[in-house]
Amino acid sequence: VFVCENDAYPALDEAGIKRLQYSPFVRIIPVRCLGSINKVWISDALSHGYDGILQIGCKPGDDYQCHFIHGSELTEQRGENLQETLETMMLEPERIQTKFVEITEHHKIQGIINDYVEEMVLIGPNPFKDM
Repeated sequence: VFVCENDAYPALDEAGIKRLQYSPFVRIIPVRCLGSINKVWISDALSHGYDGILQIGCKPGDDYQCHFIHGSELTEQRGENLQETLETMMLEPERIQTKFVEITEHHKIQGIINDYVEEMVLIGPNPFKDM
């Protein structure tokens, strides 16, 4: 799970302080901004057997804004471009998901992560895992 350190990571931290539990089958990787995540990181992770990539970042929109101005928008654009990469790798598009939260939405983080993990369980393991 790539997590924006400006909004999503503090929300995740607050969820931990409130003892809201999420799946132990995820690895949290804080990043300065989701806009900094590139296609190579994602394709490398998937080709090395990670079952999926969940990105959680700042909410886009007119009433809320990424701390790096266009990071959330860049992430959404790259998400559209990643579909071609997934098709080339013959992987399900649901393996890569992006969600957005406000810093105060710690109560949503648990559900976002647990729902994603459930979906990955239903999809099944990454076929590259045993290679």
